[in-house]
Amino acid sequence: MKCTVSPSALSTCIGLAARAVSPRSTLPVLSNLLIEAKNEQLTITATNLDLSISTSVEATVLEEGRTTIPARLFSDYVASLPEVPCALELDPTTQITKITCGTLRTNMHGIDAAEFPPLAVRQPDVTVQVGSEELERAIAQTAMAASSDEASPVLTGVLLQIEGTRLTLAATDRHRLAVKTLEVEVKGELPKGGGVIVPARHLSEVARAINPSRPVVGISFAEQRNQIFFTIGNVEITSRLIDGNYPNYAQVIPSQATTTVSLDTDVLLRSAKTASVLARDAANPVRLHVADNMVTLIAKTAEVGDHEAPLNAKVTGDDVKVAFNAKYMLDALSVLGSDEVQLSFNGALQPGVIRPVDTDDYLCIIMPVRVP
Repeated sequence: MKCTVSPSALSTCIGLAARAVSPRSTLPVLSNLLIEAKNEQLTITATNLDLSISTSVEATVLEEGRTTIPARLFSDYVASLPEVPCALELDPTTQITKITCGTLRTNMHGIDAAEFPPLAVRQPDVTVQVGSEELERAIAQTAMAASSDEASPVLTGVLLQIEGTRLTLAATDRHRLAVKTLEVEVKGELPKGGGVIVPARHLSEVARAINPSRPVVGISFAEQRNQIFFTIGNVEITSRLIDGNYPNYAQVIPSQATTTVSLDTDVLLRSAKTASVLARDAANPVRLHVADNMVTLIAKTAEVGDHEAPLNAKVTGDDVKVAFNAKYMLDALSVLGSDEVQLSFNGALQPGVIRPVDTDDYLCIIMPVRVP
């Protein structure tokens, strides 16, 4: 391997790929980055066997080749280099990479690329394309509802279902449910099935890789249907899927409501943040009293204090008193993406629904909290 590359561009690529490096692996090569020079590009890849991130940068390739270099060492070193062309040259017999940058000369010991785990092979000619900003927003709106309890692996993921040209993301931790629908473009024939479950933390890496220079995300699957690929410009993120049956979330979505409330999202969010400061009980409950075109937020904690905030709203239906976990409310309102929010209730002991007023492509359902 022999090539020349920009240190700043290389550092950016390393920063993206290194997020998939395994910090505590029993396999030393998993602490390394796979470096491959080919087709006038230098490609950087990292994997922890569940998540792989690969990204590339333009390079002048004089001799193709590949090796692996310790991720932390290489990342810190390249980030410290001046912005002058950086030459990398591998001695394949010793797996030492000679790095030359201006007057700097450095040798780094690596591990043969043959020891790096083989990467998954995608199913050919089958791709789902979606706008990157739309997908980024959808991930933010749903991944926050996934569980962090590894005892229920299925619930730590986000369900992705594709029907026709609609992609639905759904996540639940049994206390709340978030569902988002997107319009997508499908090329080829997708395999039949009830959707796939992607670890929520891996989807967060997809969202992190999105920026305005990468306007479209391509989604495809491995031939064995056990991994999913997200192609975002020059970045490719591969995630192992979670095996299992996702709960039938549709059955918990209320078909009607006895009380409907509409009000300004920012007003409610700001008031909920204030109330949450006083909501210090085990379930962080914030009480909502709905009556007379008003929504009053109340927080009470023994030996701490209490708080009350009346808000003007458009109310249809019955008066209701209900309490929700303050964090769950704040999570949903923070990612709503709409100026006006609609709250729907069916009494004090039934789930509440939070959704934007101007669209029906997103909703978040929150289970109520029992309070005295």
